[in-house]
Amino acid sequence: MIIFRLATLAFGVAASASLHAAPPVTVEVSGSVRNPGTLTLASGALLSDAALASAPDERSYMLGAALLRHGELIAQTRLKTGLLFDLEMIESREATDPLGAAAATRIAREFSAMPVTGRVRQILAPRSLEMDLKSNRPLADGDRLYYPTRPGTVSVIGAIEQPCSIEHRPLQQPLEYAQQCPALASASKDDLFVIQPDGEVEKLGIALWNRSAESTLAPGAIVFVPLNAHVLRDVNPAFNEEAARFLATQVLDAPGAPK
Repeated sequence: MIIFRLATLAFGVAASASLHAAPPVTVEVSGSVRNPGTLTLASGALLSDAALASAPDERSYMLGAALLRHGELIAQTRLKTGLLFDLEMIESREATDPLGAAAATRIAREFSAMPVTGRVRQILAPRSLEMDLKSNRPLADGDRLYYPTRPGTVSVIGAIEQPCSIEHRPLQQPLEYAQQCPALASASKDDLFVIQPDGEVEKLGIALWNRSAESTLAPGAIVFVPLNAHVLRDVNPAFNEEAARFLATQVLDAPGAPK
């Protein structure tokens, strides 16, 4: 009788565990992979599981691979909304600062067209993930992994006459890229921001008094020409840093890029 009761109790525990088992996670993979589309993986699956299952092909540009998370969308939407609000405030001062207002209009046009992606900085090379326990974090339901092809250009945007796409040259410095795109009068003469294709952001001094050490860019990098401090007065002194942070959430434009 005791044995029967113990067996019944064990069966009940097992059944309860089965009923309350964590559901599988569903992720979407796109870009230069052999197995694009929706993947359903067991609860507790890691990023490496999705990366290996998607099988990035020989054209995949790992430095630009992107993890897009639904949970990041709200914060990034607020970031974009705040940037557009700041630019609107600068535009409203057209009567007292027409050059700053014109620059704000240009930048607002660019940023308005950029999507909120949910991108978080993350290595996604399958074998690298397997060896890096800290980076190989659990998947979240709804995650999207995107593996672009390797671009051949560097983009320059911000306080310039018009956005530029310049052929990538391995040893060319960020300032040399920026100098190929005419800057507006309201552009900062002291700093540039560099956003590498993996989402790394770096602020570089470009004036004689704050000149940074030499820095190289990877294909697909963005050079952001910031607004000067005078334009940002009484609006948001951290605007340029926040703008660079938003740019780091964008993904490389290649066939299969998520929209």
